[in-house]
Amino acid sequence: MKTVLVFRTGVLGTWREKYTGIAAFAKDAGWQLQPVDARTVRPDFRKILDFWKPQGIILEASGAPEMFKGERFEGIPTVVMNPAKSVFKDSMPSVYSDSREIAKLAMSELLKANPESLVFVEWFNPSIDWSRVKCDMARDIATMHGLPFKTISPSAADASDQSKLVRRIAETLRSMPKPCGVFAVTDMIGAAAIAAAVKIEAEVPDKVAVVAVDDDPEICENCSPTLTSVRPDFYRLGFSAGRILAKFMEDGMPAKINVPPLGIVRRASTQSMRTCDKKVAQAMEQIRLKACEGISPGDVAHTFGLSRRMVEIRFKAATGKTIGEAILERRLAAACDYLAAGKSSISAIANFCGWESDLAFRKAFKSRFGKSPLQWRKSIW
Repeated sequence: MKTVLVFRTGVLGTWREKYTGIAAFAKDAGWQLQPVDARTVRPDFRKILDFWKPQGIILEASGAPEMFKGERFEGIPTVVMNPAKSVFKDSMPSVYSDSREIAKLAMSELLKANPESLVFVEWFNPSIDWSRVKCDMARDIATMHGLPFKTISPSAADASDQSKLVRRIAETLRSMPKPCGVFAVTDMIGAAAIAAAVKIEAEVPDKVAVVAVDDDPEICENCSPTLTSVRPDFYRLGFSAGRILAKFMEDGMPAKINVPPLGIVRRASTQSMRTCDKKVAQAMEQIRLKACEGISPGDVAHTFGLSRRMVEIRFKAATGKTIGEAILERRLAAACDYLAAGKSSISAIANFCGWESDLAFRKAFKSRFGKSPLQWRKSIW
């Protein structure tokens, strides 16, 4: 059995999904995986290698790539997830989250609000590739639309003091024309952007709309208002890292894979961008949270205190769809997330997403996408 070390540098929430993907491939390949928190062993990589004598290494380098600078791992086949060009050679086997596509999704969401200005909040180390690429793409899109654009560059000290980060963002937001769209490079920074908007009494999302990246529910669902976020395909990122390593161990040929994001999870920090009707915005948030729990159009309509017919007219005027269509859209989006992750059976997904039977789920899915759930899953893998 081959031993593969997996060094991590990123935050725990995103790491879990990446490691689950790696573990899924490792199980099929018959590998023994050994995860190592690189931040706790640096600079003693040699001791870890001598102890485990691995046949392969996966470096999850997105959090702090500089800690691997100068390390060559003694010729052991190595794959890097989200490598930094300043640290790793271009020829190294690697797998990336597609930062350009992530930025396009985030910016297109913000542009739907017809903002008068746009802001990008970088990572604490803006030279990290996944932050820099998103910033460059955001700036290009803002320029293309003729909108004022400002970049906020947090300092290293801001990373350990959230209040400093909030004040830094608030200072910039005060001076920006409103409504303003904010693209935060991670959920943690997005949460700070929401807090900054609240601090300057700029209503979210009407005056300041915020989109972040990673879709960590522990952060996004506990912001007030909740945080819209682009969801990278972390599971597929990990699985692809395993696949590239297996190929590299077999024939020595390096490969690169760019993994597109799964989509955007809309929450209250952008939700009312589609309507000035507060009741409809609240209904959309209710649908987002409870669609997969079996909420019905009647349940949603009841919160308006109006007749069902009047509610449907008001809802469709604001959103372009009926309440039932909005619920179905949310359930199908959740089903796609489960299918893309590749970990759950069709029966389980049907149950998770609120369908009473597999058959009902398959019919609804094929009607919407023109493919069965299994065909759709195979098409993206």
